[in-house]
Amino acid sequence: MLDGIATSSLPAVRGKAGPVLRVTLVLEPATAGLLNVARLAMPDTDVRVHAGTLASFVANAAMLRQTDVLIAQLDPENPREFEEFERLARDNGSRMPVIAAVRDLTVAITRRVLRSDAVDVLSIPFTPDELHQAVETGRHRRSVAAAEGPVRAGRIVTFLGALGGMGTTAIATQAGIIWAESKSVCLIDLDVQFGNAALYLDLKPQLNVSDLIEAGDRLDAELLRSVAEVHASGLNVIACPADMVPLDALTPDLVNKLLDVATETFDIVMVDLPGAWLGWSLSALERSDAICLITGLSVPGMHQARRQLEVIDANGLGDRVRVILNRVIYTLFGKIDLAEPEAVLGRKINHAVANDYATVSAAIDQGRLLSAVKVKSRVERDLRNMVTELASQLELPVARG
Repeated sequence: MLDGIATSSLPAVRGKAGPVLRVTLVLEPATAGLLNVARLAMPDTDVRVHAGTLASFVANAAMLRQTDVLIAQLDPENPREFEEFERLARDNGSRMPVIAAVRDLTVAITRRVLRSDAVDVLSIPFTPDELHQAVETGRHRRSVAAAEGPVRAGRIVTFLGALGGMGTTAIATQAGIIWAESKSVCLIDLDVQFGNAALYLDLKPQLNVSDLIEAGDRLDAELLRSVAEVHASGLNVIACPADMVPLDALTPDLVNKLLDVATETFDIVMVDLPGAWLGWSLSALERSDAICLITGLSVPGMHQARRQLEVIDANGLGDRVRVILNRVIYTLFGKIDLAEPEAVLGRKINHAVANDYATVSAAIDQGRLLSAVKVKSRVERDLRNMVTELASQLELPVARG
């Protein structure tokens, strides 16, 4: 019998130590099922159990963001699992100290785990006192990191077209300009073969994604800022390669590193993805706080959007999707009936963006905000509403323009 906590969130016991520490235990279901909620009570600590794998925890962006200290069950003999644990501890240690929980713990395994960036090792089964001690180690490590300086935790919003020609990049660039009015924003064009984000903003960058690919492990915040081209609005743009490169030029590890650095540097990281499903594009989607799927009312648009949604749902990311219906023609009374397209897609359409080809085309040609071309256009109002709602959902208030 394990002395510990049940597979539900425990209310924090308020003390005098300070703000509540959010602790997540990632345990195998069999281990989690043996925990006893009555045996745990820690001041200023809110403990939750995720009964599942480390990979499923990492894929849950909301839970990852809301964890201050992570205690994860680990099988050191599983190379893939241990590599994932090492990467998580290395990339998140300053913001989220990571502690290993291991069955049949030996001195050799303890040394091996502590050679990573883990802050402690907990033997399974563990007592409440042992768990408390591990949590306090994590709390202390966070206090030290906080004293050294704050770590950003930017949000990631990806833009994915149901198919080509849906206006995905136009929506991403205009939304980025709007968001940059109140936040530090970086738009990364990862459509490495057909990307147009810089072109849509009338930018001629000297550096681009290729320079980040070549940097590899040397990628850091300074390099990222040097590669970014700054639009007049304040929006930072990482352009796609100047020459068409193979889709496999990017890797999941590189994309994860890029997103780690970007979220430590900017409040909002917007990613324009290609329509193809690849290992690294899936990594970007798994890291996303919101996935904006852009489609239109055409038969091909609806058909491909439904297929994209099926793949997204199959990867457990459906709750992050925001369906955006582009180029909508409103009635004389400013209304639109979304019942039929929602029935086709099998889910709610979160935002509709008006069809205004002339205004959008002129804004793209000039690399400017829509309002610089046409004051109080319906399409800009729709995009501002979209950004405002996304910001609210991501706990980032945005003032309306």
